[in-house]
Amino acid sequence: MKKAFYLLLTGVAIGILIAPRKGSETRQKLKEAVKDWTEEVQDQINHAESQGKTVLDNAPASTTSMNRESILTDNE
Repeated sequence: MKKAFYLLLTGVAIGILIAPRKGSETRQKLKEAVKDWTEEVQDQINHAESQGKTVLDNAPASTTSMNRESILTDNE
């Protein structure tokens, strides 16, 4: 999935760069594309964090030598 996303992003960037537009319009399109990509990455990070917390909440205490609070605070 990562590879497909990077290929899509590369294709969009190339398309924007070779499109017959003014430089200011191209820069605006690139800014929008980067903003959209950044939001998508942040959404993926938030989703992964949520899943990780769910796993920790559901894991039996005996499966790890660390408690939940120490795991969460070490990474924040």
